[in-house]
Amino acid sequence: MRDIPFAAPDQNIRLIPANQGTALTDKPLEWSLELWGEGKEEFNADDWHKYYKKVLTSSYEKWDTTGDDQELLFLALKAKDEVDEVVAAIGLSDFDDLEEYRHLKPWLCAFVVKPELRGSGIGSLVLSRMEDIARSYGVHTVHLWTEDQSAFYIKRGYRQIDQLIKPGRLLHILRKQL
Repeated sequence: MRDIPFAAPDQNIRLIPANQGTALTDKPLEWSLELWGEGKEEFNADDWHKYYKKVLTSSYEKWDTTGDDQELLFLALKAKDEVDEVVAAIGLSDFDDLEEYRHLKPWLCAFVVKPELRGSGIGSLVLSRMEDIARSYGVHTVHLWTEDQSAFYIKRGYRQIDQLIKPGRLLHILRKQL
């Protein structure tokens, strides 16, 4: 396994590839389904299950900047009473759910924090560690989209490059140079 920078000793949080924590993926999948499982034209609950299944067989050795079907997911773990607890998950993908933006690559995706830890700073730490991992893969720019968390990302150096109006929703398309 390639050495991936993932440790955050100040918070005792580490990121591991999902295929190294297969038994730990149930919780972040559950959180994702609660937040985004239904009611979106871009994806549904079945898509979430397929994504979580696929990332377990993905190769985390390298990132192909010209790729077109790469999906990675990292689990953020925190030791609690000497047992690893999943506190967040975040993905890197070379395609996006939004057809209009498929030309942009790669995308941070599937970013979810354990509900009771939202607002605790763990999300900022996990995002920073994921950016480190992306850099280690040779990625220089990342994209993401959000409906309601653009202020969080802008505070962390992302800039809005577009907006997309969907029925009953406004999506903010963001980019960051790493």
